[in-house]
Amino acid sequence: MKRIILILFFCCFYKNALSNVNLAYLDVQFIIDNSNLGKFYKSEIKKIQDSYEPDLISKQKEIKKKEDELNNQKNLLNQDELTNKISEIKKLINEYQKFKNGVNKEISMKKKKFSKEILLILNPLLTEYVDIKNINLVIEKKNVLVGVKSLDITNDILKTFNDKTKKIKKIDEN
Repeated sequence: MKRIILILFFCCFYKNALSNVNLAYLDVQFIIDNSNLGKFYKSEIKKIQDSYEPDLISKQKEIKKKEDELNNQKNLLNQDELTNKISEIKKLINEYQKFKNGVNKEISMKKKKFSKEILLILNPLLTEYVDIKNINLVIEKKNVLVGVKSLDITNDILKTFNDKTKKIKKIDEN
C-alpha cells in the first residue's frame, strides 16, 4: 500500500515538473561548420594544409625512389651496404613521419583555436536567446535520440551568429 501511494506521489510531481520546463536542442557542430566565420576558418585551415602538401609529396617521392633503388640493387649489394641503405630509408621514413605529425598537430591546434573563438562568440548569443525565449534547458543535438523539429533552435542561432560576426567584422575593418 505504501509503495502504491509513493508511486502515485512521484507520478503527480513528475508531470508537474515536466510541464514547467521549456526545452530546446542545438547542433553546435553544425554552427561551427556552416557559419560564415566557420567557413572562413575552414578555408584558413585548408590553406595551411595546402602549403605543406608539396613538402609531404616530395618527401614521399624521395622515400619511394630510395626504396626502388634498393630493390633494384638488392642482389648486387653486400650485407653491410644493404644494411646501410635500409637504415637510410628508415631514417627518411622517421623524418617524414615526424614532419607529418608536426603538420597534423599544427592543424589540430588551429582547429581547436578556431572552434574556441567561435564558441566564445556563440555562448553569449545563446544565453541571450535563451533568456528572450524563456528556454529553461538547451541540449546538444548529438545527445538527443528523438525530438520534435520545432525544438531545434540551430537555424535561429546560426542566423543570429552570422549577423553578429558580420557586425564584428565591420568593427575590425574600421
